[in-house]
Amino acid sequence: MDDNNNTAIGTSRSEDTVINGFWTAKDVEHATGGAWLQSPPLGWSATGLSIYAPAMQPGNMAVVRTEVDKCGMPETAIYSMPQMPACIITTAPEQLDNPQIPVMRVADGTDAVLGLGRYARNQMSGKVIGVTGSAGKTTCVAMIAAALSASGAVCKSAHNANLPRGVAWNLASMPWDTPHVVLEMAIGRMAISSRMARPHIAVFTNVQPAHLGEKDTLRDIAVTKSAIFLGMAPGSIAVLNRDMQEWETVREAAEKRQLTILTYGTSSDCDFRLLKYEAEHHQVTVNAQGETLTYTLGAGGKHIAINSLAVLATLFALNLPYAPALEKLAHFQALTGRGEESAVVINGQQITMIDDAYNANPGSMIAALERLSEMPSSGRRIAVLGEMAELGRDTQRYHTELAALINHSHIDSVYLVGEAYETCWQLLDDVRKGQHVSTHLALKPLLLNAVHDGDIVLFKGSHSTRIHDLVRWISALNK
Repeated sequence: MDDNNNTAIGTSRSEDTVINGFWTAKDVEHATGGAWLQSPPLGWSATGLSIYAPAMQPGNMAVVRTEVDKCGMPETAIYSMPQMPACIITTAPEQLDNPQIPVMRVADGTDAVLGLGRYARNQMSGKVIGVTGSAGKTTCVAMIAAALSASGAVCKSAHNANLPRGVAWNLASMPWDTPHVVLEMAIGRMAISSRMARPHIAVFTNVQPAHLGEKDTLRDIAVTKSAIFLGMAPGSIAVLNRDMQEWETVREAAEKRQLTILTYGTSSDCDFRLLKYEAEHHQVTVNAQGETLTYTLGAGGKHIAINSLAVLATLFALNLPYAPALEKLAHFQALTGRGEESAVVINGQQITMIDDAYNANPGSMIAALERLSEMPSSGRRIAVLGEMAELGRDTQRYHTELAALINHSHIDSVYLVGEAYETCWQLLDDVRKGQHVSTHLALKPLLLNAVHDGDIVLFKGSHSTRIHDLVRWISALNK
């Protein structure tokens, strides 16, 4: 994703709050290689960085884009902010409209952002945990951060700023003395992100057919994502899902970097093995390196239970106790767009809406459908599914294979959107067929008349299919 479309780290503060930053003027100079044209006053400091205006926090430095350098925000956005940034960083200060704040000229905006990220990482005294995988990265980051909060301050990546520029943006906005930092790291230019973040621990959730070209393979994805290990020192720890596709490829990449490997999953040889998951009460039983643990999670789904094993492995790697962290996970809830549950009303009928519409690939789609099938319900279980994008040459097969899963599930009705589901629709049991339509917009009148009190409705699809627009529409109806 474009890092400019994400929200930055930080919490909002009132205008009269005293801001204590950790960036000095000399730090910014050294990090960017730039030159101050309007020097900061004595005692100046900054709290972090922003490259996206809506995410601006008090005391942040702002990177301003130019006609040649597209990194950052437009200058016009700055003057509509409730507070001016701590400084402006730009490649063309002569284009600024008489700014009354410190200005730094840099040769390249992206290089400056990456430089700030690298500099910040070099100052950090805490442990850095990097998380990658084809599905579940954001939720896994949130779960690890929630668990680590039981042991002190923790910072995590904001939303999906997970490409190199976004990783740098996040690093540059985190206090340097934070004990634990959890970073989401995407496949794009992973080697750059890893060498910048230099994780002490890398968590690898899975390998799925996502972002595939016509000639790409799962092994290609595994190799590219395994570049997360390139920035890690020998003896650092790789937390790997033992059940993932291309396991051997990922394991060999970790071993090549001389990393210590901890495994989790359902396989008998896992260091952290799922023994039982009870869906109704979200209860998990685990063999944690010979110790049996039973605990309850706030969020539902077997995939969440599997994520909790990655959390346990991370805690072990950090020599932290399980019990306080598991107490945090007992209150953890699924994130918006990634399985969040809410009670809503459609046409007078009260239902449970599961918003899993941020994105989709075969692995996350199967996890979502299995969760829906297992959920206790006084009404029907309904799936509204958009297409899964960027699956390469096997697109049709991945969509068609969902029919068998649905036919052997407790899902009562299915609404499908898109041509890729044509064969899947034909193979579905007639009793489960809702409608197969070409566009998500066609579902609005259908859903108004289809749902009944007590139904659970899952919304899932790749972002490009705009299933998330249906979630927004329903949410708007309930305001």
